Amino acid sequence: MYKHLKNNLGYAYRLATCRWRRMPDFIITGAQKAGTSSLFFYLAQHPDLKLAVDKELHYYNYYNRMGRDQNWYRSFFPLAATSKGKLTGEASPYYLFAEHAAKALKHDLPDIKLIALLRNPIDRAYSAYQMNKRNNQSPNFPSSFEQAINNENFHDEASILYLMRGHYAQHIKNWLKYFDREQFLFIKSEKFFADPHNTLKQCYDFLGVETIYPDNLSPQVVGHYSEISPELRLRLDEYFKDHNRELVNLLGEEFSWPTSPSIQST
Repeated sequence: MYKHLKNNLGYAYRLATCRWRRMPDFIITGAQKAGTSSLFFYLAQHPDLKLAVDKELHYYNYYNRMGRDQNWYRSFFPLAATSKGKLTGEASPYYLFAEHAAKALKHDLPDIKLIALLRNPIDRAYSAYQMNKRNNQSPNFPSSFEQAINNENFHDEASILYLMRGHYAQHIKNWLKYFDREQFLFIKSEKFFADPHNTLKQCYDFLGVETIYPDNLSPQVVGHYSEISPELRLRLDEYFKDHNRELVNLLGEEFSWPTSPSIQST
């Protein structure tokens, strides 16, 4: 499911020195296909941040359940001696969807700062399908996005949950069982894409570091594919209507997305 992280150069050395390595000061928890790769890339260029050697560690949603211990997790972070005065972090976009990740993280790092990017759930789901389509060569892979969401099974952990992952309010409420609201910075992805400087300023203020913008602001992991059909978008507007309203009630009007005219009037 995830890349084989221990093939990284220097893994043996990092594991041997894990006891002298840091735990993260902040984590980008998601959402998947919402701009987490770009944000991680931009933050990694800040002189007061020294991030994990891999963006996505998936420790709290996957590897800790597979028997990896905290020493394995520490091995991806910088040595304390060489990162004095700097903050470190990682970005695993599956965390947001996994309440067990929140519970485990609360146990290990109760004061952690958390950043979550939230993208229009229709666009997020469609982008995730297109990514999986590019990466999956199985003849059984759904031939269309509509087929994929029709086959979605919320009760099957092995199912790719394109729609359920867009139930943002539900996932955030699960995290708020364990962490205070003040520990979170929620970012609307569309604003990030349109004005990365403003979003980075929010992140720098949240993390308590100086505003120093990166030299390279090129978007990362950008997919190219045809647009979703208007008919399917209309159907998904209706599907997400209540979930999106719940998110606005939770986080404010900023976290709303435009809908089709026939939906706006209902």
